[in-house]
Amino acid sequence: MAYQEQREQLIQTVRQGCQDGLIRISAGNFSKKIGDDLAVITPSNLPYQKMNPEDISIIDLEGHLLEGPPPSSETPMHTAIYRKIPRARSICHTHSIFAMVCSMLGEEIPLMSIELMACGAPIPTAPWAAPGTEKAGLVATGIFNSREDLNVLLLRQHGLVAIGSSLEQAYSRAYNAEIGMDVYFKVRLLGKPQPFTSTQEAEIREVYRL
Repeated sequence: MAYQEQREQLIQTVRQGCQDGLIRISAGNFSKKIGDDLAVITPSNLPYQKMNPEDISIIDLEGHLLEGPPPSSETPMHTAIYRKIPRARSICHTHSIFAMVCSMLGEEIPLMSIELMACGAPIPTAPWAAPGTEKAGLVATGIFNSREDLNVLLLRQHGLVAIGSSLEQAYSRAYNAEIGMDVYFKVRLLGKPQPFTSTQEAEIREVYRL
């Protein structure tokens, strides 16, 4: 089996995503670049709980299947991001609950917690683009390219995309974003969220060397 190590790493991350509530059944998808021209990506319409390393698809960056089952329906979004964003070596696209809730608002999520700071908040919401299309990736890349510090964004009425130099980094950003949006949603139920002041942000960045 080609690229067994990369496939096994992706499976381990998928299982962690199910455990953490970032993905479920077959909703959401993860991928990781191999070199400069290929990627491993979760397959289409296969329940994560039943997935094995041989079920991971190998594609080129035009989305052509090289080995494995048919790749995720979101392959056009993943490959567009890889082609346009050099710093993106891995992608976690989640359908986590609070990311989906916040994506319905069409708003920017303010910088109000350390978890959101780790994602490059404020986190924007991309304009609507139909799931499963290259347009979703191109809309996302336009926003990522406009802010080099941004590594997470919401897809309007859809979910979340996190990028990273490694699968671990992309996953950590997706997870931190979900925690931050969970808190943001609950604070909005109780009152008005208070973003960090510029002084508070500077203090935190100094302490954590961000």
